[in-house]
Amino acid sequence: MANAKEKYPSLPGVKQSHAALQFEYNAHRFGFVLLLLIIAAALLGLFSGGYFSDATKTNAANSVQVEYQRFGRLLSPVELKITSPGQGETPLTLRIGGEYMARTQTDNIWPQPDEMRSEGGELVLVYQAAKARQDFTVWLYSTPQQPGKTVTTVTVNNQPGLSFWQFIYP
Repeated sequence: MANAKEKYPSLPGVKQSHAALQFEYNAHRFGFVLLLLIIAAALLGLFSGGYFSDATKTNAANSVQVEYQRFGRLLSPVELKITSPGQGETPLTLRIGGEYMARTQTDNIWPQPDEMRSEGGELVLVYQAAKARQDFTVWLYSTPQQPGKTVTTVTVNNQPGLSFWQFIYP
């Protein structure tokens, strides 16, 4: 009776490693499943825009609403949409603070504010009211400069603020 080693005759000059063959088998078996899981997570928005990433948050006083992405990538542009209900003819003062100034670079603000300054680690945008307005929306386009969790606060006209987090992948 032939033993198990003789079942598959070895080739001359070839030394087989059972551990390497087992590793290759496991890589084929589990690698495909892992690849499918990564693709599904990306499609659902776990790495940038998508179902798990897109978020909208409103503060308790309904004075500000923020639309943002929970997940982003380092050095890839992200959009932040801030909406405030009509304030009449009073100036609108928008403060963006938390870790925003330290961890991101603001590329574009639309519409352009009448006055813009940095105050105590916060970005302050002032819009003068030319006439009574309805909902007012400001878009900030920025680029994350540091990976990790970033907590940002948004305040409109010194009313209760709104905090939200974003996770930036390296």
